[in-house]
Amino acid sequence: MSDATDHRPRAGELEGRADHTAHALDELLRCNRCGFCVSVCPTYRATLNELFVARGRNFLADRLLRGESLAEDDYAEPVFQCLLCGACQVVCRSSVKTDEVMVAARHRHWCNRGRPALLRFLFDHLLPNPRLLRRVVRLMGLGKRTGLSSLARSLGLLRWINVRLEAADALVESIPRSFLRDRLHRLGFRRTEVGATAAWVLPCPEGTAGPRLVYFIGCGTDLQLPEAGEAALRVLNAGGCELVVPEHLCCGLPPFSYGDLDAARLLATRNLEILSHFQADGIVTDCGSCAAFLSRYGELLGPSGEAFSAKVFDFAEVAVNLPLPRLRSSLRVTYHDPCHLVRGKSVRDEPREVLRRCGYELIELPEADWCCGGAGTYNIMHPQLSLSVLERKMRNIGTTGAPVVATSCPACIIQLSYGVRRFGPKVEVLHVAQLVARALAD
Repeated sequence: MSDATDHRPRAGELEGRADHTAHALDELLRCNRCGFCVSVCPTYRATLNELFVARGRNFLADRLLRGESLAEDDYAEPVFQCLLCGACQVVCRSSVKTDEVMVAARHRHWCNRGRPALLRFLFDHLLPNPRLLRRVVRLMGLGKRTGLSSLARSLGLLRWINVRLEAADALVESIPRSFLRDRLHRLGFRRTEVGATAAWVLPCPEGTAGPRLVYFIGCGTDLQLPEAGEAALRVLNAGGCELVVPEHLCCGLPPFSYGDLDAARLLATRNLEILSHFQADGIVTDCGSCAAFLSRYGELLGPSGEAFSAKVFDFAEVAVNLPLPRLRSSLRVTYHDPCHLVRGKSVRDEPREVLRRCGYELIELPEADWCCGGAGTYNIMHPQLSLSVLERKMRNIGTTGAPVVATSCPACIIQLSYGVRRFGPKVEVLHVAQLVARALAD
């Protein structure tokens, strides 16, 4: 694959650039550089660099979006190393959406410079093709199981090819032999066809008549944490829900976060076409990032996307209204808020309420809503800064004394699990659904 850069604009690119630039410039007009963002920005606290906080980043983005001639070295690191966690907006008196400004700035960067070959492959070919994506991950899993990837890392070959490959290999301890979609049949799902669209369906348990839900499987859950997805499916079905799992695509958050707005819209459009075939009471997912981004389809696609987004729920939002088992347990659990879920979808109380109702003793985590440094592929693209942010999170987890840390996002689970191996403490990292499933089993 060539490293050549593609400078050709794609369909809708110039229009998308104008829309997002105008929106971002409106946001930037309200940023008065007051500095309240300094107190909550994880990357600033890790670097103490003024350009790595919202007011510094916004200053650079304003110049970039207004068409000033900037050297890439002057702006690229601050703009692309923003976690997009949204913490700054919460403390900002003007509620400036710096995360959206950064997306617009990244989009302008690619429009000006062209996308590198790697992003073109990932966003134009891999994510729109789930079967190809699974094949690639299976090959990665084979390398893990045979020890080839560990050998390559120990010899420094991955670093020689690209330091990000070494970071990715260290981050993922193992890759499951079977993905969540491979396991649907053993969970009782049956394959069906709705028009030209395939789906797996699990009826309500006998004697129940709960809601009919389309279950959106996030890429991280499917390919890396199928046990968390299994737990969520079991809990929802045990609570009386009928579940439908269509053959959908990636939600579109990865390209959107990188500023590749055309790729994000394409994935969103195709998902909307696929999921519109299924009449359901709601769309539920176990991935907080997917839930938040699916809820933004209205921004990308207009009225049709708005109607869809209104029906999107995180697992905990549904589970909190189901008849949950009451587990008599002295197990102490702390909870980490995924950025997209707590700020992008305002889901804060529901996961905690679910855990309490199942009988767990919830120990509140200091800075629970601070980013863990995962942020999708941030830990791969910016490994050193990610580690600095992660170390702070792991220290806070250690202060709780809880043997289990729960969360609601696969990317956070992967990152926190890496943090346990790298920094400690020796805690178990689980999805909220896995703890509820444990209560069901007892």
